Amino acid sequence: MRKLFFLFLAFNGLLIFGQNQPPKMPKYKAKNAAGIFYYDAVEAAKKIKLKKEEKISVFSKIIKNYNNDIKNISFLNGPKLNDVELTINSVGEQAFKNPDLRSKIRKMIEDTVIPVRDSVLKKEKKLNKKLEEVLSSKQLKKWLRYQTSQKNKLIPKPPQNNQSRNNGGMMQRNRMGGMGRRRF
Repeated sequence: MRKLFFLFLAFNGLLIFGQNQPPKMPKYKAKNAAGIFYYDAVEAAKKIKLKKEEKISVFSKIIKNYNNDIKNISFLNGPKLNDVELTINSVGEQAFKNPDLRSKIRKMIEDTVIPVRDSVLKKEKKLNKKLEEVLSSKQLKKWLRYQTSQKNKLIPKPPQNNQSRNNGGMMQRNRMGGMGRRRF
């Protein structure tokens, strides 16, 4: 009985300790930060509901040209982006505590990632102008929605721990007026 009691206490202690640990930071991906990704022409054509074979072939040709341009940008800037990614992922935890290190990392990002992002955005604008000529206004609107959804997939999700999820539930109950209160 005594062993069972101590085992129970030890298990509770581990549970409490596990809940109070700070969340781990997500890995930094420089290519995602620069906006480097490729479109799947078949999937995109389905999403924007292209039906005519002529439009689909022109659309896929435009997308393939865009993907080739992005591959060239990625190839030329790949080593720089990998260096930034490696540096940030290895020093990430220390950067929160050391403002000098944080400023050096920010400078490194400004020097490498932001110019790549700008060149990708220029290519994206050219892509959208070419698609504007080919697609109808309704299809273009669907394309722009699809494009933003693909970009949003690149954004890392904020880390969560058990404590923040539990507090979120309490905050929700408090906003509703507490437990058991009537809302008329």
